[in-house]
Amino acid sequence: MNLANILFGQRPAGGPPTLDAPPEGVRFHRVRAKDAPAKRAWIAESDSVVQTEHGQLQARGGQDYILAHGPDDHSVIRRDIFEAMYEPLGGGLYRKRKNVIFRYFTLKRRVVVQTLEGPQVAKPGDWIMQGVKGELWPVSPEKAREKYEPA
Repeated sequence: MNLANILFGQRPAGGPPTLDAPPEGVRFHRVRAKDAPAKRAWIAESDSVVQTEHGQLQARGGQDYILAHGPDDHSVIRRDIFEAMYEPLGGGLYRKRKNVIFRYFTLKRRVVVQTLEGPQVAKPGDWIMQGVKGELWPVSPEKAREKYEPA
């Protein structure tokens, strides 16, 4: 294993390095959710694939939540993590809890982030968020600034 593997993760042949944990020495920032409109979410009825701007996610039937950010913008969140991060408002609507603190870091290079639901490509400058159970996921800086504020 060389220094690049230690710092940036294992590199698949011909592709960007893969991260399943934050690199050593990365600088974290702390954020919390901004006030936002309620979002619709539901438990996946069967195993399925959800396409995102960063790649495909696997939803496990009866085990994962699918969260709608917009008409063609969804994410998949493991049930225990979803229930720790979101509060139910009734009628299938949920809001991200403001008392949950998230950490994020950015990188100057493209990487593949191994999320719990499948690999997602993070572009240079994307926020790579770390959630309540240590899970990682990428968010574009534009969307991140809309959703989060310094904690």
